[in-house]
Amino acid sequence: MKHHLTRPHPDLIAGVVVILASVLLMLRAGTMPAMTALLPFAMLGALIVLSLVMIVRALMRDADPETARPDVFDSRNRFFGVCAAIGLYVAAVALIGFYTSTAIMIPAVSWAFGFRKPVPLALATAIFVGGIALIFHVLMGQDLPAEFFAR
Repeated sequence: MKHHLTRPHPDLIAGVVVILASVLLMLRAGTMPAMTALLPFAMLGALIVLSLVMIVRALMRDADPETARPDVFDSRNRFFGVCAAIGLYVAAVALIGFYTSTAIMIPAVSWAFGFRKPVPLALATAIFVGGIALIFHVLMGQDLPAEFFAR
């Protein structure tokens, strides 16, 4: 009986990497004050759940190759593009502040992935950034990384 080694599905690899990174970041966020750690835990928890869905989809595709399920990461360039966008976002938050970098990153990433309707992009960005500001700054009194112009 001849066995051949197949390469793991890219979505499977990406899902495992994201889960491991999320768990490591959760450990780091655990050292923060409870109210400050709320957003990182919520976002990292959501990343873990979505990564698990991606892993299950990849395993289902491997079990039944005839089933048409689009890959999340169908190309190496797209995968590395996502990794680069995350790295740029983290650096931008530290350098220019949370709100400014988020207001830039949401439409930029959406545009890069093919969503090019300016009004919905602007609306989604305003709702997300405004919602975060309302929840964390106004309601909870928590400061996120300061904006470059307010330092």
